Amino acid sequence: MIHLAGLTKTFGAVRVLDGLDLDASAGERIALIGSNGAGKTTLFRCLLGEYVHEGVVEIDGVNPRANRTIVLRDVAFVPQIAPRLDMPVAALMAYVADVSGADMAAMVEVARRLGLDVATILRRPFSKLSGGMKQKLLIALALGRPARLLILDEPAANLDPAARATFLDMLHERARDTAMIISSHRIDEIAALVNRVVELERGKVVLDDAVS
Repeated sequence: MIHLAGLTKTFGAVRVLDGLDLDASAGERIALIGSNGAGKTTLFRCLLGEYVHEGVVEIDGVNPRANRTIVLRDVAFVPQIAPRLDMPVAALMAYVADVSGADMAAMVEVARRLGLDVATILRRPFSKLSGGMKQKLLIALALGRPARLLILDEPAANLDPAARATFLDMLHERARDTAMIISSHRIDEIAALVNRVVELERGKVVLDDAVS
């Protein structure tokens, strides 16, 4: 499903990804670990087609940079830092449902399970929500759609303990038919979910091992 070869990304004089090679199949759930600055978020952004880079990045044989619309129909993303979006929640949900072919009712149900009543915030700008509300809504947008690949960058940040437990339960429910790459500093939480661990250091893979 994922093929990275010689992936290199620099910002000015700083090389964040340094000739990175990585392949992942459809059945894998990967914990992506590494210290801050190791390149995890930059790797995710390359997979999402957001950055110009050197080397090969393919999802199901398709370049996400050149074919973002096609690739992102099957890829859902939960960022570590919520984007600044001033559009109302209702418009944001409608937009995501339209581009991904999702049912808004499924997104509302995910949000409900996380403890977020979407009906009360539909007219509010996304940027005006609390940190916890933003994170729950972003998770609802990702898990409420039929994605084949989930890219999760510290997805449980800002969640209360009850929502965090529910979120992990939902990931387990999706584990049979959805590939995942999860960046988390709380490895104990996702240990039972993942079946592979990849560690980055200075933009290179320094550990790649299966989880029994």
